[in-house]
Amino acid sequence: MKCPNCGNRTEIDIDMHSDGFTNDQSPVKECGACGLLWRVKIEAGETVVDIIRQPEKK
Repeated sequence: MKCPNCGNRTEIDIDMHSDGFTNDQSPVKECGACGLLWRVKIEAGETVVDIIRQPEKK
């Protein structure tokens, strides 16, 4: 999966510390390059990127 913020594909991890957010259908992902925390979910039949935490500013 590609990070929706920076496009990095190599440092994406599932964030296991996001209690209440992650599930099997829409796991929470974290980009190791920019720090964006997001999940992809289906709402009203459409795929939506749900941003949980904005990327870290450098």
